[in-house]
Amino acid sequence: MQSSLIFCFLITALVAVSISRPTATEERIRIMARTTITRIKKIKDEHFQMSPEIDFGPGIDTPIDGLTSVFVHLSYLQLRLRVPPAQHLQQVQVDLETLLRTLEGLAISQGCPLPNPETPMHKDETAFPITSNYLYLLELQRYLEKLCLNMDKLNWCKDTDVTQTFIF
Repeated sequence: MQSSLIFCFLITALVAVSISRPTATEERIRIMARTTITRIKKIKDEHFQMSPEIDFGPGIDTPIDGLTSVFVHLSYLQLRLRVPPAQHLQQVQVDLETLLRTLEGLAISQGCPLPNPETPMHKDETAFPITSNYLYLLELQRYLEKLCLNMDKLNWCKDTDVTQTFIF
């Protein structure tokens, strides 16, 4: 009797530990992406007074080819959004860092290749930093919206050139 009670206690403890452990699910990633999209819209309204007559074009249409490509492109955008002045972008940068860590955990669990953690090369100054920040915010918003629609692509890896170093 005592051995079955101990067995039940151990099984219950194992289930509780496995349930309480955070997992990278599609819904969690979708929520993080939507939260970041909402923050981007608020930042654009508060900090970028762009005329509606200005056309920035369709932007870059980066495909979502799998978990590795999503991680690589979001890492690229994260680096691009660090161009000063970026004080008002701090929360988006934190959100993006959290999303990237979640995607990295998912990629590791699926055995996907990830880029080398080498330090990317940077230009010290950008000619038009405010416009640059705005354009990369737009690109991040579009990409996250597309990611929310293509969550099924996170279930497989796309073998991309993960050794790519970003130069800007």
